[in-house]
Amino acid sequence: MRLEIGNKAPSFGAESLYGETVSLEDYKNQNVLIKFYRFATCPVCNLHLRSFVRQYDELAKAGLSVVVIFHSPKWRTEKNMQEHLPFEILSDPDKKIFKRYGVEKSMMGMFSFAVWRDYYLALRAGFSTGMFSHDGGMFGHPADILVDKNGIIRYVHYGKDYADSLTVDQALEAAEKVGMACKKEASSAVVIA
Repeated sequence: MRLEIGNKAPSFGAESLYGETVSLEDYKNQNVLIKFYRFATCPVCNLHLRSFVRQYDELAKAGLSVVVIFHSPKWRTEKNMQEHLPFEILSDPDKKIFKRYGVEKSMMGMFSFAVWRDYYLALRAGFSTGMFSHDGGMFGHPADILVDKNGIIRYVHYGKDYADSLTVDQALEAAEKVGMACKKEASSAVVIA
């Protein structure tokens, strides 16, 4: 069942890539974006994730912490994430957190222009096809949940297909709209008349 704005965010605890147990309670008094992706070798998911790595400073400046959750086992996630990431990556191979947060799945999620476009872009960028390493199944939609400092859900985005995940700019816009993030700095260009 989908979560709604105003709900208390369900608690969770899972092992991070760095061997620590991470829970929602670790983000008490912080605004946090929880991103759900399919399996750790999903090329579309990794294409989207890399933009969050590249633009993480923008999220941090806006006061947003990020937690990413895959439904792959930790060993697969570790193997796929070759670099140190600026936010927590959690494994939820039993999909317990996915279920608590109402993350959806369907086979039809792969049939959209956006999915095939992003799949092509991901392969061009050098990501694996993920064909034989889709732990936990191939049929999962992404979801993005903004949780405020008090643990209340302030914004929810359930993807309609495998590529429908918030971008950094969309996440910042949503957070700003609900009062969870600072406004982006305006251009510093000065016009002299």
